[in-house]
Amino acid sequence: MQPGWLSTLAWISLAVGVVSFVIVLVDTYLYGHRQPARVMEIVWLVTVLYVGPVAVRLYWNWGRPGPRAPNRRGVVVTQVSRCGAHCALGFIVAEVALYGLDLSPDLLWIDYAGDYLMAVTIAVLFRLFEGPRRSVTRIWSALRTVVKVELLTITTFEVALFVWLTLAHHMVSGESPLRPDSPTFWFVGQLGLIAGFVAAWPAATWQIGRGRAIAAR
Repeated sequence: MQPGWLSTLAWISLAVGVVSFVIVLVDTYLYGHRQPARVMEIVWLVTVLYVGPVAVRLYWNWGRPGPRAPNRRGVVVTQVSRCGAHCALGFIVAEVALYGLDLSPDLLWIDYAGDYLMAVTIAVLFRLFEGPRRSVTRIWSALRTVVKVELLTITTFEVALFVWLTLAHHMVSGESPLRPDSPTFWFVGQLGLIAGFVAAWPAATWQIGRGRAIAAR
């Protein structure tokens, strides 16, 4: 049985994420600060949804279109946010899709495999829809770009997420794993995504430092 304070905290945290989402949504579509690359609009909306006000500040500093000189920190923020959005969307889609499976804690790896594969798939789709043409050749090109530019950051993000989820499942729910029909599940997932965001920062910095990252904007 989960304590009442945990459920209350979960609702508050999720509400803060939604408010942050609305702030960026209004700034993007009502005030007209559209991203040159349209997929980045999805990236920032997803990022503020799980990171909250801190991500709103990152968006205002480096994500919001405007006359600013590009710098290394802005490129890293964009790279981590982009890979994090793939992981967050992969987590949401896979967990909802696998909701019908009553998995025991020993079979959580099935959830994790689904999350990871979905994150990589979404990364490829984002790269695919950035291009002017969509063909089999373009799909392979998008896949190669993801492997070269984003896979390390995505993998680092996912490892941190999975470690946190495993710990949380044992600490919060014991023998019965958390389920997507509980606000606590999404709160735990939100914390795991934030942990992934932080853990992925060094990987993104390393890739950019080696000149392997492609500008996302």
